[in-house]
Amino acid sequence: MRRLSAIMFTDMVGYSALTQKNEALALELLDEHRKILRPFFTKYDGREIETAGDAFFVEFNSAVEATNCAIEIQTVLHERNKTEPQERRIGLRIGLHIGDVVYMDNHVHGDGVNIAARMEPLAQPGGICISEDVARQIRNKVSYPVIKLGEEKLKNISMPMDIYCIVLPWLKPDQRVKGTFRGKKNIGYGLASLFVLAIIGYLFFIKNYRSENSSHSKLRLAVLPFANISSDSGNEYFADGMTEELISSLSKISGLNVIARTSVMKYKVTDKDISQIGRELMVGSILEGSVRKMENKARITVQLIDVSTQEHLWSTEYDRDLKDIFITQSEIAQNVATELKVRLVSSEKEQLEKSTTDNRIAFEEYLIGKHFLNQKTPESIQTALIHFENSIKEDSAFAFPYASLAYCYTLIGVAGYGDISRDVAETKAKEAVMKALQIDATLAEAHAALGYIKFRIDWDWKGAEKEFKRAIDLKPGYATAHEWYALFLAIQVRLDEALKEMQTAYQLDPLSSSVNTGLARIYDFRNENDKSIAQINKTLGLDPNYAEAHFTVGMTYTKIKEYEKSEMELKKAIELSNRRPVILGILGALYAREGKTDEAKKLLTELESPPVNNDKLYAIAVIKNSIGQTGEALNIFEKLVDEKYGIMVYMKVQKDFFENSDNPGYQQMLKKMRL
Repeated sequence: MRRLSAIMFTDMVGYSALTQKNEALALELLDEHRKILRPFFTKYDGREIETAGDAFFVEFNSAVEATNCAIEIQTVLHERNKTEPQERRIGLRIGLHIGDVVYMDNHVHGDGVNIAARMEPLAQPGGICISEDVARQIRNKVSYPVIKLGEEKLKNISMPMDIYCIVLPWLKPDQRVKGTFRGKKNIGYGLASLFVLAIIGYLFFIKNYRSENSSHSKLRLAVLPFANISSDSGNEYFADGMTEELISSLSKISGLNVIARTSVMKYKVTDKDISQIGRELMVGSILEGSVRKMENKARITVQLIDVSTQEHLWSTEYDRDLKDIFITQSEIAQNVATELKVRLVSSEKEQLEKSTTDNRIAFEEYLIGKHFLNQKTPESIQTALIHFENSIKEDSAFAFPYASLAYCYTLIGVAGYGDISRDVAETKAKEAVMKALQIDATLAEAHAALGYIKFRIDWDWKGAEKEFKRAIDLKPGYATAHEWYALFLAIQVRLDEALKEMQTAYQLDPLSSSVNTGLARIYDFRNENDKSIAQINKTLGLDPNYAEAHFTVGMTYTKIKEYEKSEMELKKAIELSNRRPVILGILGALYAREGKTDEAKKLLTELESPPVNNDKLYAIAVIKNSIGQTGEALNIFEKLVDEKYGIMVYMKVQKDFFENSDNPGYQQMLKKMRL
């Protein structure tokens, strides 16, 4: 039988030497030590597996129980030793680990046992040494800080381990200290103050607990960024990739609401506890873990936590070849669903178990490519392209890199993330996405990418909607598909549907600056201006330097004629975006409305300086339209419509910035775009 357990090993300090020196005293202290320890094992539901001389081997149901037991044992021994002469003091070293144990022939075996046994000698006399797995699980749940001692190569354990210790205040500081997990602070209060605070705290807890915690279903799940505990910090991409791919796998399960990567990556470096993270992400369950990559193998540790109680619902450890990583992700996703009592329909199970690639290099190149794609800079997109191409060279039947390649080329073609011509980028994007779907017609990311191409490049409205719906059907928790579909619905002026989709994206990705701004834009399109401004203020609370948010609220202020605020926001957006032409055009239109014609013409002169691309042409037309040069503006707009310039699709829903929108030329352009 195999199960996950917290393992404790204890050992008396100096027992062998004392036996040589004074055997009678050694046996007396051994007996006393056993009488002291055994009641605490029982108190914390520990099961004594073996006793060998001065050592105990004990199994516990949780890391927290094992740690609290160890702390209480060392506390009691410390108090006892204060009143004893040096020769009668009982010193103890304790080692703790959590891992798989195997029961065979009345004995217990496994790496979990071996690691705990090797951990114990590393503790100070009177101290407690723990593994990183234990440190992660007891974070903010014990009375003393947890300190990292460093990495150790343990005997007969193939991979190095990071070692931690509990900081007991009566021990001298350990010289091996590297960093700290902070536990709960011990603070003394007067009895009266404590009583009053307890009453206030209780009333506040009762009032707020349900609204803040139990309202968040356990089926709302966040996968926190997996910790890279490899000795090589260059393997960070692998831990991030595992996080993202696991989110992707779990998002295929319709019974779960899984928070998107954008939101959870904000917690990659944080000192916030599980409870606070749960409140901010509005989730009831959190999956966290660590990854240690070594050559062609990986050790993955995961634990599923109930946010409201901070109870560990499930945890396990996998030692796998890299070629089996996708199988491991599927196992984790299905185990999470089982623990949360979510029933998988057959199509979901089939999706989770689908084979992708067993080529280690193809998989690693794909993860490295995703790492650079997520940075979304012109330089990082170019680097991502190289790694996706490398992945495809290694395994031409691996669909994922094709879908990501399509997204890269779409960004280059539509948003100017590279120096490849738009025509070439569009062609490459379409070729890549069709190849992905040829390999795997059920790949949600590929359908979403194709929908985005049809939406932003082809203006094939019927085809775009079909692909977005298919992507959402295949992966209900795919926030990006909901966000793109919402914007598609908005340009069709189907604003109730657009709001519903963007709210779904927000529920799945609540800390995404893009999604938060998207929600504000939908409110703006609906003329719910107060809601739009409030939503942008929330977005800027997440990221005060997000140019798109300043741009969006600047346009809303222009619409409601709060020109001073609008000018301030648009100038901030221009500064943050390195003078993006589109925003310069909107500021020029604002100047015209304010009667600052000279200021508008100065911007026009700047925009007309070569080279003049379509971004500049659009901004020029917006300003010309605002200062009365309507004929020239319409000619430029018509040229941009003929070339399917992306921003033109917002002409109908955001007509505030198109003066004389009743003009026959304007109406003809809408007809040409089939809007």
